[in-house]
Amino acid sequence: MKILIYGFGRMGLTHFSILNSLIDNIDFTVVEPNLILRKILSKNINARFFSDDSKLNFPFDITLITTPPFIHLDLLRNCIERGDKKVFIEKPFGGHTNIKFDDNLFNKQLFIGYVLRFNPCVQWIKQNIDCKKIKSIQGRYLSNTIEKKPKGWRNSAFSGVLNEMGSHIIDLIQYIVNETKYKVVSSKIQSVISDIDDIVEAKLITNNNIDVSIYLNWVKNDVRKPIFSLEIEMNDGRKFFVDQQQIKIFNENKLDKTVSVTDFKSKVPFYLRGIDFTNQMVDLLNETKNISNIEEALNVNKIMNQIYSYENNTR
Repeated sequence: MKILIYGFGRMGLTHFSILNSLIDNIDFTVVEPNLILRKILSKNINARFFSDDSKLNFPFDITLITTPPFIHLDLLRNCIERGDKKVFIEKPFGGHTNIKFDDNLFNKQLFIGYVLRFNPCVQWIKQNIDCKKIKSIQGRYLSNTIEKKPKGWRNSAFSGVLNEMGSHIIDLIQYIVNETKYKVVSSKIQSVISDIDDIVEAKLITNNNIDVSIYLNWVKNDVRKPIFSLEIEMNDGRKFFVDQQQIKIFNENKLDKTVSVTDFKSKVPFYLRGIDFTNQMVDLLNETKNISNIEEALNVNKIMNQIYSYENNTR
């Protein structure tokens, strides 16, 4: 199998390590423009290294784009022109500004790295509740990520808490409720440290009248590490509280059951940065049943754009 990785930073190295453990006989090619990094990597990594893709004219079985988001589309065009069979792009895919997409770039074998889908608790929810009976869903993502003003693209329209963290939550909500049409009811955006959004609150409603709310804050200094959570209320009054580690199920406001990740007892073929990342690569290599596709990812961008537009239009 021939696999190309654009960019060999934290995520490029993560996916390389996982893929290398899942299947044998991978022919890796890496495009990494940083000369010093290429020299270091070439001594320790079994792969061919290039500064750019100008000499890569043959198609790859899988290409992973793990570069900063402002060059995602340019690299995607190269992948499609080359005839690569599957393309995986790390989020945020273009960001909230990317709501238009050229038809000639549309590819059913294009996938986006919304890895929280593969959290075991999220998978349990997906398999055990009826999306047609959801009354409301709330999503939160909190961290103390931004302590001083970011530099470069991380202080531009390609970043911000909505793009970086909120896109994950919006994808999860879309994945669980299985709806694509949302109307923004209210939104509030605050810039605390960055020049862009650091805190975002929004309320939406789906086409089938499911109430949706999100709260995102990556300047919350009392949070030790990034956490996400979902609260789902069903039409029958049951509530599901979901985070990375467990699901608490309430019936008539009384705790009825707790399901923990340790209850799943699933075998992990390779553990690096959590079972979520490994399962995402397993899905990419095989049936791609749960991984985010291009239609879903573009709809996430559309929803983010609506949240920004509502805030801007009501000021």
